[in-house]
Amino acid sequence: MSNKNSMDSLFQLVHSLKRNMQQQIEALELDIAPMHVRVLKIINSKPQCTAVDIANLLDRDKAQVTRLLNTLLEQTLITKQPNPEDKRSQCLRLTDDGQAIMAKLANIDAVIFEKMKAGLSSQDLDTFQRLARLMTANLDR
Repeated sequence: MSNKNSMDSLFQLVHSLKRNMQQQIEALELDIAPMHVRVLKIINSKPQCTAVDIANLLDRDKAQVTRLLNTLLEQTLITKQPNPEDKRSQCLRLTDDGQAIMAKLANIDAVIFEKMKAGLSSQDLDTFQRLARLMTANLDR
């Protein structure tokens, strides 16, 4: 397979995944952007999550992250609490509304993954995961 075909295949996969995710999120009328979804997922999965953690994980500047967090705070999807490990920062937590959205997002993830893996064997999925991790590590070097 040529480099061009490989790159085209990757771009098509990423675009299709993003499009399907966006359609599912819009269907739920959650009134949040895909980047907000990523932030909610990070907060949900990382104990003692701070704004700096999000900025580092998303490779975004602090101002961008602050705007994202302010939107989620206004929508009462997250709260800020004092960080017991560092008094200069605050930990971010999902509210009950935020957790309800996470449950809906988990369902969307499951539906899309089932759709995406149709016709693939468990060996195909293992190979894909191994290759995706390797390619990501190569790009991050």
